[in-house]
Amino acid sequence: MKIVHVTSSLVRKSAGVREVVLGLSRAQRAIGLDVAVLGLDHPDWKDELSEWDGIPTKVLPVRGPSRFGYAPKMVDALYDMQPDIVHLHGLWMHPGRSVLQWHRTTGKPYVVSPHGMLSDVALTYGRPKKKIVSWWFQNTVFRHAAVLHATSDAEVSEFRAYGLQAPACVVPNGINEIARPIGAAEPGRTILSLGRVHRKKALDQLILAWQKLEPGFPDWSLQIVGPDEKGETARLSALVEETGVARVAFRGPVYGDEKVSIMASAGIFALPTRSENFALTVAESLMLGVPVVSSKGAPWSGLESEGCGVWVPFGADDMAEGLRKLMLLSDEERQSMGSRGREWMLRDFSWPAVRTALTEVYAWALGTGPAPSTIDILGGTDA
Repeated sequence: MKIVHVTSSLVRKSAGVREVVLGLSRAQRAIGLDVAVLGLDHPDWKDELSEWDGIPTKVLPVRGPSRFGYAPKMVDALYDMQPDIVHLHGLWMHPGRSVLQWHRTTGKPYVVSPHGMLSDVALTYGRPKKKIVSWWFQNTVFRHAAVLHATSDAEVSEFRAYGLQAPACVVPNGINEIARPIGAAEPGRTILSLGRVHRKKALDQLILAWQKLEPGFPDWSLQIVGPDEKGETARLSALVEETGVARVAFRGPVYGDEKVSIMASAGIFALPTRSENFALTVAESLMLGVPVVSSKGAPWSGLESEGCGVWVPFGADDMAEGLRKLMLLSDEERQSMGSRGREWMLRDFSWPAVRTALTEVYAWALGTGPAPSTIDILGGTDA
């Protein structure tokens, strides 16, 4: 089969979605599948295209407001690429309409990965745009999808709560095997949060949790790393001043080896999010042997069943208790937790396992394979 992955941005600034498309494409091509990627042009693309070396990738110019991602040549590009199946990553952008047009002309199937964009929290952002796009094409894209791809059972519940009846598959995002960098500092006594600095990440709850912890843990500190979105860093900095906490550091975005080094040297990774469908940084931290405290806004219940972290209710008090539990452990005990987390990632979240599961889904959508065990079918494809 020939697979084309379609998404909006292919540059680092698009964070998790970009990493999934890149990792999945590499994994599929590694076993000889015919895979290509189609996305939208971005000013950073020329500096980053080398990272896609070996993957046939095409980016198209955007007309009009970037938030809609209107690329009039995308449908023609899909016709030229002649895929058997398209995997669409993300919602609320014009590439979805292009995939729908391609499907209507060719009759060939497509899979949609919302990447957490149907959670209650995600739906509260950009309501005017989403209302327009839903009426314009998004609801029709949902209706005609062969399969909706979720990364957890919780995300399937979000699909159903939104009213979607299409078959859904549950396949986690994959993660590359990452080794601790040579010469990297041993895990220290830093609580790290890394990712977009956006209001939905609830980093204010992490700072309020730290306010409760800082006096009793003088050898620990908090570090918040990632690109600022809509002035959130300034809001959080004001909260730091208001609470009077001292050992908090903000740092902008980091990538590549620098990112891996920072993550590997953390003592605990913290995710206080209101809503997250996967949170790749949790998987990356575990792969690097760092235990995690995550709110239940992200589907990481396995942190406790696998003995590599704590899964807590959303909010500052519960986050503080989860962090305290790990901070009171010895360095050796935290390292043991991290080792169990790495073993878990290698066993269940490797790209080969994800690649196999999604390839089975594609075959079923094409009518060339049986329904895989990952499929949840609920009455056809009408939204």
